[in-house]
Amino acid sequence: MKLTTRLLTLVFAMVFLTGLGAVSASAQRRGGGRIIYRPVVVRPYFGYHRYWGWNRWNDPYLYDPYLREREQKYYLEQELNGNKRELQKHLEKYNADGVITAKEQKELNDDYRDVERAERNLNKFNSED
Repeated sequence: MKLTTRLLTLVFAMVFLTGLGAVSASAQRRGGGRIIYRPVVVRPYFGYHRYWGWNRWNDPYLYDPYLREREQKYYLEQELNGNKRELQKHLEKYNADGVITAKEQKELNDDYRDVERAERNLNKFNSED
């Protein structure tokens, strides 16, 4: 009796596993469909957010590429405007006495370089659109 029960259990298990393998193999086969690859933005779900604190569920910038692009352009423009303001402030300050020292000239060169870099970044961003 024990031998018959064990033999029947073994046969049933083999049939069950064979059928299960056939069903899973046929479920993985997808013929005739068209595959479309889309870009996926992977970001951490939890963490501090710049506008809403710890709440990440209401972030429109997380899924909307148009808003992300506008935000990036805004920050590039703000960087350029800030660099131009700083350059103008230094020019007014250093030209007040009529003499530009070596240290002031080095600072002005850095300011010019920052403005050129910011303009280059903004032009590169605008040309990619």
